Amino acid sequence: MNRGPILPVAFALVSAFCSTTPAQVRSTRTVRFATGTPGGGFYPVGQGLARAYARLMPDVKVEVHATPGAVANVEAIQRGDADLGIAFADVAYIAYIGRLNGAAEPFDRLRGVAMLQLTPVHLVVGRDTGIASVSDLRGRRIGVGPPGSGTGLTAELILQAFGIRPEDTRAEPLPFNDAARRLIDGSLDAMFDNAIFPAESVRMATEAGARLLPLTGHAIERLRQEYPFLRLTVIPRETYPALAGPVHTIGVDSLLVCRSTLDEAIVYDLTRRFFDALPSLSSTQDALRFMDVEQAPATPIPLHDGAARYYRERELLR
Repeated sequence: MNRGPILPVAFALVSAFCSTTPAQVRSTRTVRFATGTPGGGFYPVGQGLARAYARLMPDVKVEVHATPGAVANVEAIQRGDADLGIAFADVAYIAYIGRLNGAAEPFDRLRGVAMLQLTPVHLVVGRDTGIASVSDLRGRRIGVGPPGSGTGLTAELILQAFGIRPEDTRAEPLPFNDAARRLIDGSLDAMFDNAIFPAESVRMATEAGARLLPLTGHAIERLRQEYPFLRLTVIPRETYPALAGPVHTIGVDSLLVCRSTLDEAIVYDLTRRFFDALPSLSSTQDALRFMDVEQAPATPIPLHDGAARYYRERELLR
């Protein structure tokens, strides 16, 4: 599907709120957290954040829901089946303006909590496939992530940029770890995984001899001009086994999102405690070590009022 150029809107909304939690016993509140699928980048981030919330917010029960990924997460929030989730900036914005998968109505229940960090696109190819560039994927069997993941949307954009139509490949909507196993046994030629690194699926594949290909060149530059959500980034050499050097690629920002009708006080606490947990998350998982905390409020959709209160308070206390 040709979606055309899409320009992001950055809503850097902040407001002020300065108070402490009342010293009273509160009933346990439940927050349904849509994360990702094993093998992708959202899953370990979500698991780590849920553990941190359990430690820092004992009066809140965070139910972690493993999902296919970004598209499924924003859909669940819009339906009211999830309260909190992780998504990609482009998926969140497209959903918010009503252009996700041809949606007739905007996802008006979707709100921002925090920008996380740039999430690289991994293009992994089998050891003996002879694939040297995206152009070589024509006619190949390609894993594009499970249905409902944001990886499928990104993979489609990249293939289109190289003139490869959907019917020119054998795209398979597979969970990331399943795709990695099939890449290893030779029943799949390549896989995309748009993931905060290190991604389990990519580690599994590269340990068995699969290769990471760079995403560079004129086609990528044209794509970035048409779709500004995609930015240049690098996967460091030490991230995965057997990398001969850093891999230049593109990526899209990931962000924490929530339901607009989620209680304002809860979202304030979730936002505040996210930043309390960030040092341990980045040191133990390496997952968010590149997050720019100054850009956290600059979500491409409006911030939830509770998150906006936290950011204004943080600004006032400087």
